[in-house]
Amino acid sequence: MTNRRNYYRILQVQPDAPLEIIRSCYYTLMRKLKQHPDLGGEHWNAVIINEAYATLRDSNKRAEYDKRLFEHYTKKPIPDKNSVRKPSISIFCPFCKRPLARKAKPGESCPSCRSPLQAMSTGEALHHDYHRSVDRIKKSGNLRYYSSWPQKGKEAKILDLSPKGIRFLCAEELDRELIVKLSSPLLKAIAKVIDTQKKEAGGKTFFAVGAQFLTVNFANPKGSFFSTII
Repeated sequence: MTNRRNYYRILQVQPDAPLEIIRSCYYTLMRKLKQHPDLGGEHWNAVIINEAYATLRDSNKRAEYDKRLFEHYTKKPIPDKNSVRKPSISIFCPFCKRPLARKAKPGESCPSCRSPLQAMSTGEALHHDYHRSVDRIKKSGNLRYYSSWPQKGKEAKILDLSPKGIRFLCAEELDRELIVKLSSPLLKAIAKVIDTQKKEAGGKTFFAVGAQFLTVNFANPKGSFFSTII
């Protein structure tokens, strides 16, 4: 595969997304995010977004792209499916959209972005004693969040934390529904942004972001990790 760009990640959609969602996200990027050259966006970004949309909107081009993307990452031929025009990739990393050859096992991480993938059962992972201790965490801590991949990550501060989600303070406004990767000494996670509130402090502008965990690894008192999917 000569072109290794992940068109799904570029358009911020899941690999099994229907055309209606792909079209909506494309127009959001080109208009709301002002990525079109006529609206002041960078020409290179507009070219890549148009390239991704031109491929994913066409069922035949998308099927061929899915085949090459799947084989590139899994080193296996894509399963032959009789259902025409159905997305070929059904198992993938929720954050970086890397195709996976199989459903992840508990404790496994994405080979590309190292985000937690699959989980233990909720009952096994959230042992009631530890569940209560995590539920009480209302303190600040350092956090790095990633809104795209690959990316070095950006600094943030944890405001509060529960088994189902997190609030953190950062320097930029994050769009609702954006999928982000989170990393700190307390946890590793993939989360969906639920809301963003503007804050003013010391003459500077910050944003308090509320996010719901899609997958999460919490650090236990012994320093190892357990996994759960919410």
